[in-house]
Amino acid sequence: MKLITFLGIANYQTTTYVWQGREHTTRFFSDAAAYFLRPEQTLVCATPTVEKHANLIELTSKLAEVNVNYKVVPIPEGHSEADLWRIFDALTEVVEEGETVAFDVTHSFRSLPFLSFLAVAYLQAAQQVKVERVLYGAWEAHDAQNHSPVFDLTPFVTLLDWLTATTRFVETGDGQALANLLRAGMPPGILMRDDLAARTLGQNLKTAADAIQSVSLALRVTRPIETMQSAAQLAETLEQAMPGIQQRAKPFQVLAQKVSQEYGQFALEKPTDEPVLRDGLRRQLKMVEWYIKRRHVVQAATLAREWIVSALCLQFGEPMFDFENGRKHVEGALNNAVERRKENPRTMHSSRCDAAFEALAINGRLAKLWGQMIELRNDIAHVGMKLSPKPAALLKQKVETMYPQLVELAPILLSGEVKAVADRDSGD
Repeated sequence: MKLITFLGIANYQTTTYVWQGREHTTRFFSDAAAYFLRPEQTLVCATPTVEKHANLIELTSKLAEVNVNYKVVPIPEGHSEADLWRIFDALTEVVEEGETVAFDVTHSFRSLPFLSFLAVAYLQAAQQVKVERVLYGAWEAHDAQNHSPVFDLTPFVTLLDWLTATTRFVETGDGQALANLLRAGMPPGILMRDDLAARTLGQNLKTAADAIQSVSLALRVTRPIETMQSAAQLAETLEQAMPGIQQRAKPFQVLAQKVSQEYGQFALEKPTDEPVLRDGLRRQLKMVEWYIKRRHVVQAATLAREWIVSALCLQFGEPMFDFENGRKHVEGALNNAVERRKENPRTMHSSRCDAAFEALAINGRLAKLWGQMIELRNDIAHVGMKLSPKPAALLKQKVETMYPQLVELAPILLSGEVKAVADRDSGD
């Protein structure tokens, strides 16, 4: 492990730093941090002014006395924006990919603590560096015996991870990183085996992680029923796991409410039950909008197509979740309606839902929309492997254009009161 520390020209006072039951008396917390952490190498960041100052001579002498391997890392004074970028580069260039590092920000000055935290975030993301500790020796908090506490700021570094993972889940539906953070907060296996409280804590965090992962996966593979069920479980699970989240995943405590709000709109415990089928279809329509806003064009088009079939299954009294005995006949009626309105229709195969479809007041609008949906779905399914495929931007535009039509038709289709009259707009 490498320890990255800073030094200034201040008149640092001698104190006894106390951390995790150990003590070390010194003027420089860099010295104490090396004592507490036992790094393989201590990197002392020093400006040109510090390099000429007695503080650096004294600190390096102390490190040498106890056989601490150290290196002075030159950094600029930080008087300009360009200097700040050079400091950032210096912090990131002294660490190799995959290394373990610790930061001591005690004697850093002006914007250096902020730059240090940014460097930590960058190293974790770009170079897969493991940040063991971020420490601050609080001399100003010393007691009457001149004992100064050491603050472990590492949890505040993980706050960035929690924020990034939660934002990713809310904005894209990918909950893997968030689930991983929750699982990382579980107590060690041995502790969970021997301690009931630790076991309960670990189970709560695991359940929350599993619920997030279930919603995420269901959305990504376009499973609306599973999404609604998992979303209902997620809200309940997060509430039950909140004591554990407060204890072992505190940064997620506030963010959990954002997750519940985002996915609560889909929550339906038993979406296949007859009394809530209409409610379920309304939530599926929200999913289509959710996909469109996040540019998940394939999922949006796929679900929109199936939504039309499901809504008509409800209208015609056909089994919504049985393709052979229900959905197949509704799709047949839709396909026939499209062909019937063409100048040169292809051969049609009679469907038991043909008459019911033609009796709908909105049959012409539905047939036109279904024809567009078929074309779009087929274009997507062929993944562009045909002559003159439509560009991705156009597919996205088509989905966005179709969605308002679904929203307009939804109150009619889900009202249960579609009148059996001829469609006056059938020529549209």
